[in-house]
Amino acid sequence: MNIETWLAFVAASLILTMTPGPSILLGVVHSLHYGVRKTAITALGDISANFLQMVIVSLGLGAIIASSEFAFYLIKWLGVLTLVYMGCKMFFARPTFAAQQIQQGHISSKQLFWSGFFVAAGNPKAIVFFTAFFPQFIDPSEPIFQQMAIMCPTMAVLDFTWVMLYGLSANKFLGFIKKHPAALNRAGGSALLCASGFLALSSR
Repeated sequence: MNIETWLAFVAASLILTMTPGPSILLGVVHSLHYGVRKTAITALGDISANFLQMVIVSLGLGAIIASSEFAFYLIKWLGVLTLVYMGCKMFFARPTFAAQQIQQGHISSKQLFWSGFFVAAGNPKAIVFFTAFFPQFIDPSEPIFQQMAIMCPTMAVLDFTWVMLYGLSANKFLGFIKKHPAALNRAGGSALLCASGFLALSSR
């Protein structure tokens, strides 16, 4: 993977990972209840689940590239359309904000980790999203393992960073969302639509 492709991947991933989702909301709630330091454990659970999902997608894409380059490019364009669909659906969805209510008190590191893990792993859209997103930056003529070995950790680091940043500004973030309940859907939908447009224009 050349530096230009990696920078394009970082730019797109930065926009997508900064968009608040279930894992970020959980991190915010944990930050409010247990402190920012403990939220780091929640974030580690989140990226662990996401990393496993990315590995599953990588294995599938590797098999597809090995069998048919045409099928891979078909998936690239289906991926763009999938991102457009997900973006429109999220943008026009009715506001639904309900921060997970967690009782004040002691919570173990194991509970924090697994709560972050299962919130991320329980999102069925993640596999679909990664399958749609990663092929836009993969060169089928190059070994897929080396490319995914760069992209997966990059996205995991960005994801972890945003969970922690939102955790640091937990009070302000939750206050803003409660006053503007449609903000999550608008932000998420806009990010996906912008990413799909960028990827469509940059697709080879």
